[in-house]
Amino acid sequence: MDAQIKMMMDLLNNPMFQQGANEYFKIAQQQGMEAAKKFWGSSINTNASASAFPDAQQMFDRMADFSSAMGFVPLGKYEELQKEHDKLRAENQLLRDTIRDLQQTFAAENGAKAQEAWQSVVDKQLEMSREVTKSFFEALKQPPK
Repeated sequence: MDAQIKMMMDLLNNPMFQQGANEYFKIAQQQGMEAAKKFWGSSINTNASASAFPDAQQMFDRMADFSSAMGFVPLGKYEELQKEHDKLRAENQLLRDTIRDLQQTFAAENGAKAQEAWQSVVDKQLEMSREVTKSFFEALKQPPK
């Protein structure tokens, strides 16, 4: 573990390596890890200074594994996904608003119908009570047979 940390510190303290690493990270962020791997691989083959860092490939491979394990994506893909997320969020809000409006309309219409039905039932009950009361008093007024 200490040897790996020393290797990384030695590499990161070298100005030539820093320049290549910065370019690697820039490409990784913009185009993705595969493009960055290709960049570093082509740099090793064509650039004599990059081949002076044999441990760098191992470090970049580990960084690529770490990036993929963490789910890092290129900036372009992130922005595309963020736009899609915002679009879906807006559509969801529209659907929620539509459903809420439909529920309110449904409740208002059916609430009015239920109120009318309830009033009709109460009116019928009152009418029946009046008739029963009237019949009772008429029965009391008649002489016994």
